[in-house]
This record gives sequence, C-alpha cells and structure tokens, in this order.
Amino acid sequence: MRNRTAGLLIAGLAAVCLALVCSVAYPFSFAEPHGANPSGERFGVGDADAYSATGRIVVEGETRLAFEGAVAADGAWYQRVVQNGVASERYRSPNGSVYRRFTVRGVEAAEERRAELAESERVTLLRESRDGDCVTFVTERTTGPEGEPVTGTASVFVNNLWVAGYEATSTDASDVTTYRPRADWYGERAPYRLTDVSGTVRADPETDAVVAANVSWRLTRADSYAQYLLAGVLGTGTTASRTTFAYDATTPELERPAWATEEGANATSVPGGC
Repeated sequence: MRNRTAGLLIAGLAAVCLALVCSVAYPFSFAEPHGANPSGERFGVGDADAYSATGRIVVEGETRLAFEGAVAADGAWYQRVVQNGVASERYRSPNGSVYRRFTVRGVEAAEERRAELAESERVTLLRESRDGDCVTFVTERTTGPEGEPVTGTASVFVNNLWVAGYEATSTDASDVTTYRPRADWYGERAPYRLTDVSGTVRADPETDAVVAANVSWRLTRADSYAQYLLAGVLGTGTTASRTTFAYDATTPELERPAWATEEGANATSVPGGC
C-alpha cells in the first residue's frame, strides 16, 4: 500500500512538474488578433465624401509616422506625412493640378531626384531650395489622373490596430462602440505577446469605421514564456508603441496652401522636415 501511495505521489509530482515545464516552454493557447477577423468585420476607414483625419505611430518614444489629411467635396484634397523625420506634402486643387512639396536628405539623393523630375513629361519643377544637407522641391502635375491618397494613408494607422484583439465595453448615445485591447499571446505561427496594454478604439458598430483611437502596448516576439522572460531581461525583441487616429466626417475647410501655386511663396522648406 505504501509503495502504491508513493507511486501515486511521484506520478502527481511528475505531472505538476511537466505542467510547469510546459507553461514555461510554450503558451497553452493563443488569442485571435483583430486582423484575423473576416475583412468585413475589421476596423476600417470611413467612406464619407468629405472628411479630415490625423494619425501618429510612436515607437519607443519616437514618432515613426505622422499624418494629417483632408478631402473636400469639390475634389480638392491635402495630406502631409512625416516619416523618420522627413516630411512631404501634396495638395490637389479643384481644377485638377496636383502640387507636391517634399524634402530629400543628401546632395546625391537630391541630384538623382532632380534628374528624375527633369525627365518626367507630366511633372514640372516649380521651385527648389536648400537648407544644409536637405533640399526641398515643389512640383506640379497637370496631366494624368491622380488618385486621392488620403484614405490609403489613413488606413495604415487603422491597420496598425489589428495587432491586438479587442473587447467591446460600451456603446454611447451616438451609437459609437468603445473597444479595449487585450493583453494576451497572439500569432500561433509567429508568436508574440502583448503586455502593458491601454487605451481605447471608438468605432461604428455596424461598419467598424474607426472614429478615434488611442492605444498602446508592449509587443514581445517570443515562442515561449522562457524566451519572453529572457527578452525582458536582455531588452531585445520587445517594442513599446502607441497608435493614435482620429476621423472627422464633417466637411473640412480646405484652403490652398501658400506654397501650392505656380508663383509660390518665398518659403519652400517643409516644417518638421529633415
């Protein structure tokens, strides 16, 4: 009897140890990220004829991508994008001309871009200015179609929300549902864990069009708890990020920028550029 009892105890301890080893070695389950939902059930950008939007992605305290844009009912649109510290702007006037102001860092890169512009039959170089190692160009495109890029740029920020899974917490009087991201393991084929999650996403419950978002989390790529703990100790494979986005479906007051004219203003540098 004693031998049987001892055997049961040993088997029980072995099972507990095995469970502990497995818990350290590999997570028991994975949550579905929002991006795994069917296309019609994912967060998206609204489809208003006229609207304005802004977005920002901050990684480890540094802005990696920032955006502001607007689309007017008369066909005009404007967007400004700052990526890795370099800004570019585009404006389409109601008559169809598309103006662009962008900065290139480095003399060789500027020369290559200048040569490309000179060879183009559809783009006219209006002005060029230099500030240290940075050269700013202002161009005009008067022929050929130019699609509205604002919605596509806005979708970059919305798609960045798909990394997490969400829980609906409430629906307000304006029929906008608030969602909160969940800390969990995701991506069974390429596992990652989200921790330190905070913030909310507000979206239309029927169309899933995002009205506003401000969420943050720490993403750690790891195949096991052991790798996750090691990444925390070494500070590798883990990234803290915040994504903000806002969409306003009211008709914006879109004025033509001073630089977007053939005559142009004297100042051609891009604010917040390189």
